[in-house]
Amino acid sequence: MEIQPNTVESLIAKQDIQEALVRYARGVDRADGELLKSAYHSDAIEEHGNTYSGPAHAYVDGAIERMAKLKHPMGHYLCNMHIDLDLKAGIAFVETYVLTFARFDNKAGEPNDTLTGGRIVDRFECRDGAWKIAHRKIAFDWNRDAPSNETWCLGMFKPDAPGMNMGQRGTGDLSYQRF
Repeated sequence: MEIQPNTVESLIAKQDIQEALVRYARGVDRADGELLKSAYHSDAIEEHGNTYSGPAHAYVDGAIERMAKLKHPMGHYLCNMHIDLDLKAGIAFVETYVLTFARFDNKAGEPNDTLTGGRIVDRFECRDGAWKIAHRKIAFDWNRDAPSNETWCLGMFKPDAPGMNMGQRGTGDLSYQRF
């Protein structure tokens, strides 16, 4: 593959792609369906491991419904990103390393933490000036599950104390406030 020099146009396209991926991560963690859908074209395809394969917006609707029922936190952290951009064709193939933390109750009702490392591999297309995901596949690289053992830095932070902002799903989260 020949590496092309950056131009103003390519840097703007790459920034638009990165912002779409950040909207995805924020949307899924806050259970914000509209924000999550804004990362995808309306006819995009989502292939989410063995759990889903089909229209991305339908995937989002189902995911938001499931996430609204979860009582524990979730976080998607974007890491290294490689963008193979073809400005003339309006296409980019993007590989983004992702760490996902989630807490789920096991069959006995006890909280367990899961940390998964993988890569989201997307085909982005620029349509009407907007770079969005047209097709997504996920590669799962590793996973670590363990019983939850949360002590908030050995007791330094107190989740119930006044002034402590605890993350939450929806628009009640600190990230939606403007101060």
